[in-house]
Amino acid sequence: MFSATLKGIARGVLAMRGSPSVAACQFEPTVGDVDANVAAIERAVESLPESVAVAVLPELCVTGYALDVAEELGAPVPGPLTDRLVPIASEHDVTLVAGVPERDGDALYNSLVVVDGDGVQGTYRKQRPWGDEADVFATGDGPTTVETRVGTLGLALCYDLNFPELGLDYAREGCDVLAVSAAWRTSYRADWRLLLRARALDGPYYAVGSNHVGDQRGRDHAGGSLIADPTGTVLSETTAGAGHAVATVEKGRLETGRDRNPVRASRGWE
Repeated sequence: MFSATLKGIARGVLAMRGSPSVAACQFEPTVGDVDANVAAIERAVESLPESVAVAVLPELCVTGYALDVAEELGAPVPGPLTDRLVPIASEHDVTLVAGVPERDGDALYNSLVVVDGDGVQGTYRKQRPWGDEADVFATGDGPTTVETRVGTLGLALCYDLNFPELGLDYAREGCDVLAVSAAWRTSYRADWRLLLRARALDGPYYAVGSNHVGDQRGRDHAGGSLIADPTGTVLSETTAGAGHAVATVEKGRLETGRDRNPVRASRGWE
């Protein structure tokens, strides 16, 4: 069995030899226990195939999804929460996309950070708060893209997925992969799967959706983390419990999806 360091080297070699993969990781965060959640993130990363270059994790997964806990544990980015992710990304040579409560002055944001071994490479602030989130979180003001080994990565959080205009913003930005982190409830399970496929087709790009699983303070989360390709076809999907979906990001699939559905060209975006 590879050590963590050797696995990181192997991932880098595989990425150079062929198309790298992306993963949608699914687990049940522990509300208010950052240590436990960082340990769960590391276990999730350790379980991934060596080809994975980008791992997408759930919404607010570093603290657990609870608004009072987000207010209590919110921290600047970069800062003490994201600092816990850098060694994991470095040791395993994987770019992490993870949800954190971000404190910026008097404002608190529901944020998604992109972290590699060199630190924070991008931050996205949720634009569409859901329900009581609007009483706690300030609203983000635009899309965020980051260049990664799987291409141009766009970022979205949970309820953002319901708004096709955000997906179109990322299409305009030349996005190759849309990473969506969520705490999506079981009562909306069918919507989750449909909307990820629809956004992938809208792009066209890969859509990678990472969701919570389990019951946190009475919130029954749907799981169902998945990866859809630029035709809206589901390539990989989790089963119940902790786990991951993995798929290779292939330039050929991107080209095929955009030839088949030339909405970017029709809009004059390419």
